Amino acid sequence: MDWGLYQPTKLYLIDFSGANGHADSESGRNSGEGAATYTGNSAMDEVGYDDSVTFEVEDLGVSSVPLDVGCLFRTTERGIGEHSQDLVLTDSSGGVVWQNGGGSCESATVYVDSGSTYTISFATTTTGMNGSVDVITSFSAVAFQPLILDDDGTALVRSQSNLDSTQLSDMSVKNPTYHKNPKSLDAKLIYSLFIPCLGVGAIVFMLMRSMARGYEYEMNKCYGCDLCDDACPVRLFNAGDKLNIIYNTWNNEDDGVPLYSCLTCSACTNACPQLVDYDSYVDIRRNMIVGGPPASEIPHTVLQAVLAAEAEEDADADFVSVEDYPIDSNIGYYPGCVDYLDQEMVFSHVNEGSMNLGDATTSAFTLFEEMGEEVTYLGRDFLKCCGHDQKWQGMTEVFEKLKAYNQKKLGESGVDTLVTSCAECFRTFALDYELDEMKVMHTTEFLIENGFDMNLKTEDDVTVTFHDPCRLGRQMNIYDQPRDLIASVEGVDLVEMEHHGEDALCCGVSSMMSCNENSRALRVQRFDEVNAVGADIMLTSCPKCVSHFECLKFEGDPRHDFEILDVVSFLARQVESGKAN
Repeated sequence: MDWGLYQPTKLYLIDFSGANGHADSESGRNSGEGAATYTGNSAMDEVGYDDSVTFEVEDLGVSSVPLDVGCLFRTTERGIGEHSQDLVLTDSSGGVVWQNGGGSCESATVYVDSGSTYTISFATTTTGMNGSVDVITSFSAVAFQPLILDDDGTALVRSQSNLDSTQLSDMSVKNPTYHKNPKSLDAKLIYSLFIPCLGVGAIVFMLMRSMARGYEYEMNKCYGCDLCDDACPVRLFNAGDKLNIIYNTWNNEDDGVPLYSCLTCSACTNACPQLVDYDSYVDIRRNMIVGGPPASEIPHTVLQAVLAAEAEEDADADFVSVEDYPIDSNIGYYPGCVDYLDQEMVFSHVNEGSMNLGDATTSAFTLFEEMGEEVTYLGRDFLKCCGHDQKWQGMTEVFEKLKAYNQKKLGESGVDTLVTSCAECFRTFALDYELDEMKVMHTTEFLIENGFDMNLKTEDDVTVTFHDPCRLGRQMNIYDQPRDLIASVEGVDLVEMEHHGEDALCCGVSSMMSCNENSRALRVQRFDEVNAVGADIMLTSCPKCVSHFECLKFEGDPRHDFEILDVVSFLARQVESGKAN
């Protein structure tokens, strides 16, 4: 019988959808949870909440089952107070199975032994919050058991049944797709092991293969609502099969190209009611493909080669050492690869045009100086490329070399705050690096946090709109700061496009890939939205987005006569204009 479910490494189908109702927190069966709301006080002293819940993970014939554990935390007013959360999962002997790190809420999936009891303990503390603000918090642990079907073929509801564990175990559903997918992957792995030159690659592949098997629980949270399909910007223009990028690759039904056409823009994850992290899946699958993406998918091959060479140890001598570099502040600014991009765009396009992506860096320092902030320029003669594009191409080895070099250099620099205007660099440093106590900030975030208030005014009234970069918005949840900066300028009318905020359209290109007619169609639609709201300027907060949109403008369509600027460039323009007057 074909159930349409794919859990290739599981002998029995797991009930990820909760059809059986295995989890019952009230009785402590396969689940423990708690929730609370607490309020600050006029003295803004420490307040908090703590709780511990013990629950049993049943043994229904599967020795080890996946368990989701995590906590949620929010305040009714953003950015108020200082908070810390501790979440610990322990077994019956008190041994720690999993715990969060960094003092903030996290979630994870771990495998636990069946037939055992576990305790989930949660504590949160808050200081610096007055009585007008509430903290809303919760925690949970949920174990997933095998799917149980009744005699009529429907899912058995546990609350309506008195069957014991042995009887339930006998009714578990054997998986018809057991080891269906892994065979092709394992064959690839075995083959690579026999080739000495791919020995290291085989080890990496084994690791990624393990991650892919562990990811199947995530994929099977999907219940086919198609919201991700509707949200996908690539699907909007390529008219491919349903879920062609993710679903088909999961079942080894593609030639690799659909996988590389994914923009990793997080639109699907944002739309998913089950919160499936599809970007992570794409990342894992790309890392499992030997040799990386097809050359046809990367138009800027020269740039790719330059950055790959930069990652090698032989290139270290070309970069200035910490001892010889002028670092005069604990705040560092990283420009990204804008100089490379400026040159590459000129030489790799037949259409005419020019751009100055480095203006975002120049403008950032104009604003820093106007605010009286001492910021050290950590140039590309000091740090290597952040490795964002290499990571999302599946070139893990190159990314790890870049990351290792930059992490060591930053750790020795004495910088405790790292600022960048590139949304991709910001996301990479903040999420994919381990920078210990270093604070990573986007320029717009840094300006707001440090009290940006310059009483700026435009010479003439102007209508602007804002394009949310995927890496800055959906992936880092920064929506308000750029808009607050724009709104602070007198004479500016900020209007929103049809798709904005969480629903913003992607600029159409990611990781030096997918620069094709589909991405062009996406940018054309974005330009149509700019024209629809009557904006004179389209602002954004990422030089990469600027470059991709400018590329379309180079075609010279008279409908695209609006200006495209980074937010910091727009603000710096007003600063310079004010000085001139």
